[in-house]
Amino acid sequence: MEKLKKFSILLVIMLGMLLFVSQLAIAKEQPQEWEIINPMGIIEVKHFDLAKRLSTLEGKTIVLRWNDKHNGNNFLDRVAELLKEKVPSAKVIKLYEIDRTTIKISGSAQESARIAKVIKGLNADLVIAAQTD
Repeated sequence: MEKLKKFSILLVIMLGMLLFVSQLAIAKEQPQEWEIINPMGIIEVKHFDLAKRLSTLEGKTIVLRWNDKHNGNNFLDRVAELLKEKVPSAKVIKLYEIDRTTIKISGSAQESARIAKVIKGLNADLVIAAQTD
């Protein structure tokens, strides 16, 4: 019983201190100062022509690119099977099987450019990439 009484007194003292300290913090509040920044900037818009749309996949080279996310390779393997079944004259290249250094999430412009150069070297007419997020 004595322990409970001591604990109760300690609890009351701690709560009192907490309330007192919080009142001090409120008393010392300063008004906020704001710096207004105009977010408008000058943006140079570069126009470019979009790639022409393919009317057929017959005889085309199709590159499949995987970025190493879970099950993306399984998805692309199935896409390859369907393409070979539906468009037998198309050349399907699984980039992730012929160049394992491209199996990654590109973290920089240089790495993206390197991967794009690898794909360009394959003379792809179409690239299908799986993100699988």
